[in-house]
Amino acid sequence: MTRYGHNSSLCFYYLFLASLLFCYPIPMALSELSSTQKTTMINISNSLNSSVPWNINTQPNPCLWKGVVCQPPTNSSVIQISLSKSSLSSSDFLPIVCQIESLQSLDVSENHLTTIPSGFVKGCGNIHGLNLLNFSFNNLEGSLPNFVGFAVLESLDLSHNKLSGSIGLELDGLVGLRNLNLSFNHFNGSVPTHLGKSMVLQKLELSANTFQGTIPDKIVDYRNLTLIDLSSNNLSGSVPDRIGELSKLEVLILSSNNLIGIIPESLSNIKSLTRFAANSNSFRGPVPAGITKYLKNLDLSYNKLDGSIPAELLSTSNSNLQTVDLSYNMLQGSIPTIRSQSLVRLRLGSNELVGAIPSATLQSLMYLEMDNNKLTGSIPPELGSCRNLALLNLAYNRLTGALPVALGHLSNLQV
Repeated sequence: MTRYGHNSSLCFYYLFLASLLFCYPIPMALSELSSTQKTTMINISNSLNSSVPWNINTQPNPCLWKGVVCQPPTNSSVIQISLSKSSLSSSDFLPIVCQIESLQSLDVSENHLTTIPSGFVKGCGNIHGLNLLNFSFNNLEGSLPNFVGFAVLESLDLSHNKLSGSIGLELDGLVGLRNLNLSFNHFNGSVPTHLGKSMVLQKLELSANTFQGTIPDKIVDYRNLTLIDLSSNNLSGSVPDRIGELSKLEVLILSSNNLIGIIPESLSNIKSLTRFAANSNSFRGPVPAGITKYLKNLDLSYNKLDGSIPAELLSTSNSNLQTVDLSYNMLQGSIPTIRSQSLVRLRLGSNELVGAIPSATLQSLMYLEMDNNKLTGSIPPELGSCRNLALLNLAYNRLTGALPVALGHLSNLQV
């Protein structure tokens, strides 16, 4: 190609690029916050302590302040504010925040706030786009505010505070509420059931309070629930039989209560359920035969379960099953064949189990505890083929014979 032809090609190439830029201009962030919101952000800054690095003199654009996100591409309005871990103790700034009508998310977690001002609830309740509030890990005291308005609020986190009292209709107006976390407070009374009139709640976390009474049957009416955590309360009575109707449920935690009765067989039918923990209660009766059909983690330890371990419990074709804890119950009979190759932890200690330890080669198994039973016979040599085995506890049984030599070749094993 001649030099002239080469130069012509380059010219054509650059002209082509220029035409593309003309026809499809690259959007640029203008970073121009409206004067009204800029004034509001300055007022918020003036009400905060010196630990928050918001200063209009050193950074004239509030959209570039730490924890502030503005609406792209023009950055003309603030949509997110995060003041987490800012050593805040005064709540005076909160009502001012509600003047930002474009706000979608507010995170003031991990501070030292003691109150949520009534002006905040009244003002922010009128913000039509606000979908997330996070007040977790503060020192909030008093009763739960009455959340009126908040038409699109989806996530409310008030966990790890000192809120108290019973919960009635304070949350029922939150028609879009999907995630509610009130765990680690001092709430009492019955488990709240008015949690948004549109019934779209997905995650309900109420652990570590002092809720009393039974698990309300009405919870089952929230058909979109994927997580329920009622652990560490003072709940009594039995689990509603209808619990199996929650077809989207993935996690159910009922640990450390005073629950009685039998474990509903209907839980075995929830295909989405991956974790079920009901340890440290007073459940009686048998372990549901199909409970591990879909589960990943099962913890029923520290109850009063009796009868034998169902044969299908540890022979399930479920390739996701990782942990089974049935320790500290009153289970009898022999240990069934173990075929769950995905099993990582199996705890059967402190029961009344008899017979031999079943032979099994489980490559994923790391923790095996069968102590304090009435097991007899010798330790099966197949355990030496469980190459990931790190803990083997067979103490306080009636075992005989020598330790399998292969166990000594397991580098991570503690006996």
